[in-house]
Amino acid sequence: MMLLACAMPSGLVVSSRPAGLQMGTQTAPAVSMQASTPANLDASDLDALKAENAALLEQLAATEMSSRSARLALPVVGLAALGSLAIIPPGSSPIAEAVQEMISESSRKTKVDPRAEAAMATYFPGALGSLTTDRIVSSVLSKRGYTKDNTLFATSTCPDEVNSKPGELIDILKNRFGENFALGGLAGVPFTGRAGFAAYAHHAPRGGRMFILFAPHVGVEYDGLVGALRRANQDEVSTACGAAVGAFKALMKEKDASGAYEMPDGVSDYFDAQINFIKLKLASRIKEVSSAPDANAFVAYQMYTLVREFFVNELLTSPGFWDCASEVTVLGGIQINRGVGGDRFMPLMLQSCTKEEESVVDLYEEAFGPPPVDKIRDVLGTSNADVFNYRLDTYQLSDKRIAVSTANI
Repeated sequence: MMLLACAMPSGLVVSSRPAGLQMGTQTAPAVSMQASTPANLDASDLDALKAENAALLEQLAATEMSSRSARLALPVVGLAALGSLAIIPPGSSPIAEAVQEMISESSRKTKVDPRAEAAMATYFPGALGSLTTDRIVSSVLSKRGYTKDNTLFATSTCPDEVNSKPGELIDILKNRFGENFALGGLAGVPFTGRAGFAAYAHHAPRGGRMFILFAPHVGVEYDGLVGALRRANQDEVSTACGAAVGAFKALMKEKDASGAYEMPDGVSDYFDAQINFIKLKLASRIKEVSSAPDANAFVAYQMYTLVREFFVNELLTSPGFWDCASEVTVLGGIQINRGVGGDRFMPLMLQSCTKEEESVVDLYEEAFGPPPVDKIRDVLGTSNADVFNYRLDTYQLSDKRIAVSTANI
């Protein structure tokens, strides 16, 4: 069993398998403390921390501990005092990943504003940190035979730079699987179309797997304001997602205009075709916005249903989708950008399927537990948007859903 593999800024180092440590009854060597230690720790703190970590290593050597057991056994206060872990490579031992995750969360909670946390709990119940999402999803994928060598990762997410921050979900998953085929345009809508999906599918390893993340995004500012984000090196707060919030505001201003933005086809400028498409398709989904407790949170979920509809439609109708890979797994949700404390991810779909009929496997509860249906229903007001009840073999056309055999792809 791989042991703790991590390095802390303070200099505490635990190797992946310390010299002389055997997986039997031998006592683990003492953890070394290098000279550079935080100024806020006195000698008694350091002695206690050394003893606790030595005891943990001893316990790890003597037993096969689960990630959860290791997390519960760790000296939480002492580790949090030392600071955040350096980013460990994806695919490290489950214990190392769980330790990094725990320390990241402990550090995060000392920085975030309670108002932002309250907004998250209200509008995005069950949202997870990037490390947690990666660990949970990669564990489920691993059980199904997904590896770095046989899997091609793809995303249908907004090109906004805040979605590609180092150490956040997309970056972590890209590092885990090695590459990222980008399918998304503004707001995460898969504007590459069927041709893009076909190209992606034909780049997958022969007989391998496809793993795709689709997610619109939304900002939550430090004070809990949804739809807003102060970006790095900027003094002012801006909208996030700019395309979704911008389209929503435009629709509210133009709702009394004749036609769609006074244009019969809804596209006034082909260089702005993406934003005009979003406006056109979002218009019918915001009729109940006044019944929702927060307009921008409401719009984020509506954008999710919009992206999901076109994502699944294109996946099901792309030519030759099964020419190379044998299975696809899709993770859908909302990417939540935070200026302080790290991004979060609101999982709303996790399903796998093959080209065989009736092959869709819903993995959501295995990964994330029961979906928070009632809580999200409150966020949606009187809207009848169905956030969770959707299958990968369902083709949606207008207000009708049509079951499609994946074998025909």
